[in-house]
Amino acid sequence: MRQTAGAFLRRCRVSEPVAGVVVLAVSELVTNAVVHGEGEVVFRITVAVDVVRVSVTDHNPAPAVLREAGPAGESGRGIRLVDAISDAWESSGKETWCEFRCASAAG
Repeated sequence: MRQTAGAFLRRCRVSEPVAGVVVLAVSELVTNAVVHGEGEVVFRITVAVDVVRVSVTDHNPAPAVLREAGPAGESGRGIRLVDAISDAWESSGKETWCEFRCASAAG
């Protein structure tokens, strides 16, 4: 999904710095859905003039939450990372999304 996201963002002429963090968010959100979600996982990327939005859905009604991972923990950092790199994010349960502001993304 990282490769697909990267290719799509290049076609939309999203700048490399923004595309890099968007691809990282795709990786984290999809991994979170695969590990903690239920059923089919679907991701979407929407590119508008000034924002890139990533949305990942599955069938788990429980929302993604920020967790504290211990120093030796092998998981628990994905949503915290999305929180740190995105301009906004939210989880309503079946859908978790994040947004990245950028200049003329779809131009």
